Amino acid sequence: MLFFIVDLLALGAINSIMAVGLNLQYGQAGILNFTYYTFVAIGAYVAAVTTMGKPKVPPSLEQYVLQWNLPWPVGLLLAGLVAGVAGLLLVLLVIRRLRSDYLAIVTVSVGFILWNIVTNDIPLFNGANGLFSIPYILNGQTASAIEYTVEILAISLVILAACVWVARSIFRSPYGRVLRAIREDEVVAASFGKSLTGSRVGAFVIGCVMGGLAGALLVFYLTAWNPAAFLAEESFILMAAIVIGGPGNYWGAVLGTFVFVEFLTEIARYFPNVGNGDLIGAGRAIFIGVVLIAVVRFRPEGLVPERWLHWYGRPGAGAGPAGPLRSWRRRRSPQLSAGDAQGTADA
Repeated sequence: MLFFIVDLLALGAINSIMAVGLNLQYGQAGILNFTYYTFVAIGAYVAAVTTMGKPKVPPSLEQYVLQWNLPWPVGLLLAGLVAGVAGLLLVLLVIRRLRSDYLAIVTVSVGFILWNIVTNDIPLFNGANGLFSIPYILNGQTASAIEYTVEILAISLVILAACVWVARSIFRSPYGRVLRAIREDEVVAASFGKSLTGSRVGAFVIGCVMGGLAGALLVFYLTAWNPAAFLAEESFILMAAIVIGGPGNYWGAVLGTFVFVEFLTEIARYFPNVGNGDLIGAGRAIFIGVVLIAVVRFRPEGLVPERWLHWYGRPGAGAGPAGPLRSWRRRRSPQLSAGDAQGTADA
């Protein structure tokens, strides 16, 4: 039971890093990226081939490029860097002039192109069979399964904290306000002299770097990877987690990941098996779909709305009567207190 909980926390932390990166693209900048998991896969492949060394099996069983034997922190950083460069090239060469639905269609097309290249070019990443026997990091070779999971969890939480800090800094900066202005109305943002392309490129690249880091952590944890791991369905699941948690809110992205990707998926595993075993998977999909529809229908802003971040960090926030609740009430109240009225008269 303990291993099960720690495993859920480790996977939840890794998926939360992905969600924070995707939320930066979609929630803050309004970029519909349905191929986000492709950048996670790029990070996974780069981290694997730069730390695995030479294959431990005959070339007929496993082939891949580079075959470097670098320390795992270097492989982790290279994974984020290469994913960021790939995102930059994608934006500059393909999608910088596209918007909304057309941009989303192009991202899906690019994802399928990369998926077919990896699947059919065997010397690249061993084709459809994928990579296996990826070495453990730290003291994973001698540690037990739960000890190694705790190590991955600790590293993932540190990187997740750094990603949340970056997302928070962007949200509270003038650059973050520009991103939200572009998300709401590109024409108005451009009329104020804001660079639409430059601002969105920055958000897209930073989100891809976070996806690459998460992919590296995931492949270090699973010690295997193949093309079946980065289908478009994975990106849709992350997008649904953000919608449930709260688009534009980095804490909502983390909460939505744990609620949707981890908790709901695991709860659905305990559905009773009636007749055909395929009903379990179908029932799980229906259950998750119903929850998503209910959230979109009754709470479209998500579990943690973006507006909550504007209260977060204010002087006196959460300190009783001086907190944001009183400020909200005062803004909504049609009457002024005696002190407010006197201050208005003095002004």
